[in-house]
Amino acid sequence: MPKLRLPPVKIKIQTIRKMKELVSALKNKQRTTARTFSLLTIFSVVVMILPFLSENPLTGMWALAFLGIFLSVAFFIVSLVFRGRARKIEKLKSGEKLLVHLELDSVMIKNYAETLLKDGKEKSKAIMWVIGILFLIVTTIFLFFLEDDERLGFIAIIGSVVIVVFAASRFFPWYYYRTNLKGDGQILIGEKYAYFNGYFHNWDYPLSGLTRVKAIKKPFHGIYLSYYYTDRTWQHSHEIKFPLPKNFDPKPIVELLRSSNKK
Repeated sequence: MPKLRLPPVKIKIQTIRKMKELVSALKNKQRTTARTFSLLTIFSVVVMILPFLSENPLTGMWALAFLGIFLSVAFFIVSLVFRGRARKIEKLKSGEKLLVHLELDSVMIKNYAETLLKDGKEKSKAIMWVIGILFLIVTTIFLFFLEDDERLGFIAIIGSVVIVVFAASRFFPWYYYRTNLKGDGQILIGEKYAYFNGYFHNWDYPLSGLTRVKAIKKPFHGIYLSYYYTDRTWQHSHEIKFPLPKNFDPKPIVELLRSSNKK
């Protein structure tokens, strides 16, 4: 059975030519990152080789050579990952893997950004409660094992960590809010990866996948999806809510994503 291909839906009526111009104009930040780490790989390889060559300031610096080996391997792997992500964005832009293309207006972008800000604040509040409770437990326990002159310093160190975490929890939701407001408003959805308002989301990796996708009416008419991925710090999950034009029925794309991501 052939795959369903939904036609591009726009908030404002646009020609197919204009739609292609919008998609082709999208900046592929993944490619820029891949090139940056490729250059860092070359630099690390040079640093690795120089200690083995004679008559240069780095000759015989074997610790530097070891560091160069480690960094060159690490940077090379990162460049490969982002090169793969860049190719996937190009497939979305070309239409090869594109299921649907949407463009958000300024009102929808604001709704999207405000929803993420609200969710970010709630998560930050929950994190601060957890850290606050752990701070009280750890501090109370260790104070019994410390000398009188050590307790003040211990409290100062732990308190500084809590203050840094608190500042970060306040800063990053607003930072992402401002970033999302300045997004390009473009949404390109594929079966295994998607581009949302300047951010690329990918669940097309080993030990990764789409866990849930559904149509939503609150906080706006749109789609909710969640996916998981696995890296060196084990498994993580990510949730996305994004608005849709009122005249766009999300059910076909939801069903297509579900069928395309069945295990």
